[in-house]
Amino acid sequence: MSTTVPSLDDVRRLPSYAAEATTVPDDWADENGHMNIGHYFRLASHAVWHRMRDLGMAEDYIATREASFFVVEHRIGYRAELRPGDRFGVRAGLVGQTPRALHAAAFVVDEEHDRVACTLEALLVHVSMRTRRSTPVPDALAAAFAAEIEQHAGWLPAVARGLELRR
Repeated sequence: MSTTVPSLDDVRRLPSYAAEATTVPDDWADENGHMNIGHYFRLASHAVWHRMRDLGMAEDYIATREASFFVVEHRIGYRAELRPGDRFGVRAGLVGQTPRALHAAAFVVDEEHDRVACTLEALLVHVSMRTRRSTPVPDALAAAFAAEIEQHAGWLPAVARGLELRR
């Protein structure tokens, strides 16, 4: 299975998370003159985490619930290069869930050239911080995730097909 490039219009319907600068700084460039892969990954993975927070996983969730989400697998695709000075945006959404796991996607958008520069998919497992074993997602959070998944059900599962949740 592979991830296809979604339409820019679809991606722009997702919430925006520009975690840092919205222009590629010179010191983010690698030897090839474009943004280093580590920055794409950091931006996209932070966007997923922020999306989960916006949906109800408050900043004190780990401390109060003694639980968190661990990434168990991810897939990243580079679609277009970003170079120093290029403007970018980062967007994230949820693709699917099971009682103990979540499938998320994030997109780094090249705002300079109106295209998707990078896609990231991640599988996350809800884990007890005491036992370090998977545990069910609390009902209220699972319901918020389900509403998000339903909102983008028409297109997001079709593009985020590189990873699958085990049911």
